[in-house]
Amino acid sequence: MPKHFKLRTFQRVMICGVGYYLSEDFLGKGTVWDMSSGGWRIQGDHQVRIGMRLTLRMDLPDEQVPLEIDQAVVQWVSGQDFGIHIEKIRRSAAIKLERFIGRHLCLLPQVER
Repeated sequence: MPKHFKLRTFQRVMICGVGYYLSEDFLGKGTVWDMSSGGWRIQGDHQVRIGMRLTLRMDLPDEQVPLEIDQAVVQWVSGQDFGIHIEKIRRSAAIKLERFIGRHLCLLPQVER
């Protein structure tokens, strides 16, 4: 079991979309594999390190303006995959992200009990 296990407090949706991440030194491009209103998992083309602060941008289907995350912090790194925690997001972007996640959660099959 990992030393620093944290219970996720946000619902995550599996997604496969192109996103960009920007630091002070580079612009990277990657695939967003899952996302929540609190964080994303990205497979990128530029190496990052834990604690690095990034700005994120992702084109969403049916949206004219890209989703922009003002500040995210890298939480973990495994090869080209990494996880970010969203620290700073404009209200309009947060609403757009919540709606996008909500639409994808509605598409999930119902679990029989």
